[in-house]
Amino acid sequence: MGSALWIAISGLNASSKQMDVIGNNIANSSTMGFKTGKTYFANVLSQSLSGGASGAMQIGQGVTVADVATQFSQGSLESTSSGLDLAIDGGGFFVVEDAEGSQYFTRAGAFHIDGDGYLVDIGNNRVQGYAPSSPTLGDLNTRNSQSAPDASANFSVGLNLDARTDTGGVFNSSQTVYDTLGTAHTLAATYTKTAAAGNWGLAVTLDGAAAASQNYTGFIFDGNGDLDKVYNAGNLATGGVDPANITVSFTGLANGATIGTAGTLTWDLTSATHETISGYAATSTVKALTNDGYPSGLLRSLSVEKDGNISGFFTNGQTASLGQIALADFPNPWGLKKMGSNLFSSTLGSGQAIINTPGAGGLGEVTSNALEMSNTDLGTEFINMITAQRAYQASAKVITTADDMMSALMNTKR
Repeated sequence: MGSALWIAISGLNASSKQMDVIGNNIANSSTMGFKTGKTYFANVLSQSLSGGASGAMQIGQGVTVADVATQFSQGSLESTSSGLDLAIDGGGFFVVEDAEGSQYFTRAGAFHIDGDGYLVDIGNNRVQGYAPSSPTLGDLNTRNSQSAPDASANFSVGLNLDARTDTGGVFNSSQTVYDTLGTAHTLAATYTKTAAAGNWGLAVTLDGAAAASQNYTGFIFDGNGDLDKVYNAGNLATGGVDPANITVSFTGLANGATIGTAGTLTWDLTSATHETISGYAATSTVKALTNDGYPSGLLRSLSVEKDGNISGFFTNGQTASLGQIALADFPNPWGLKKMGSNLFSSTLGSGQAIINTPGAGGLGEVTSNALEMSNTDLGTEFINMITAQRAYQASAKVITTADDMMSALMNTKR
């Protein structure tokens, strides 16, 4: 009978610890990346009434909490407005390091850029990944990210030159092009109607300075208003040649830079994507201006792809990879130790981290503009709470009943 008291006390302790776990799960039902805990019980070594080793006539000695296991099931994803809010769709953990270099793992992907340009979590731990073209895991930094300029080499103009224009009539077009330093220059073209039907002269300038050389100096349109020939002084008398690319060369830029390919810009008139030039009896107008140059650009925004690649969008309209976020997996994730602040650390039980890129090696993919919420199921927790409460009440009843029986025994001498 005395054992019943200690057995019941073990039940009270076990149910009390179960309530602690349930309370923690419910308290963290809104914590991003939280993984719920589940209490597992085990019976205590039994006592044999017969004293033998056959296993007959055994009475248990109570219950104990065998394990509180973390449940790593996927939590729901909640949409956000930040491109640096990341959720893992599948298995794996983000890898972060604190200021002392200690490595931790988390499912909470609320990241941002700190004052030094590092990608960090809400605890200012630095997110780990791979810099462009680097196989070494390290901090991800965007501080010195800048898009280098690219000199214009090819350009195209889409326009109509009015066939009704009188001889000597002039039309102009201009566009911005860039040198090797990213300096902007004005590339202008002057079109002059000549006496011959469908013929227009062409002169190209850069910042008002005439080209050092220009292979073709005019256009010839056919009776349908389509570009038929290009010409120069040497072949005008023979009717010009079939449309070919026009090259214009400029030298001696004041800033010491160069433009084009070795100072030569090419007007594309032959590729499948060139802009169309026409000579219809309609108002002269510029329809399109294109060139392949751009100035230097500063980082304007970031986005993260499913494979963890971080793309930077720059003020010059260019996009470049700034790094790739890494994910970690473990031989036994249930062996991870909870460190607080949504962090886990590896242990001997979890095994060493296996680090790879998202989507590789069985790891999940990264979803941007989303956060993984707690996987706590409130309905299940309430049911567990009722069960724990009833078990606690029943264990308490065993104690009061055993006490009544002992009181009755003590009163038998009367």
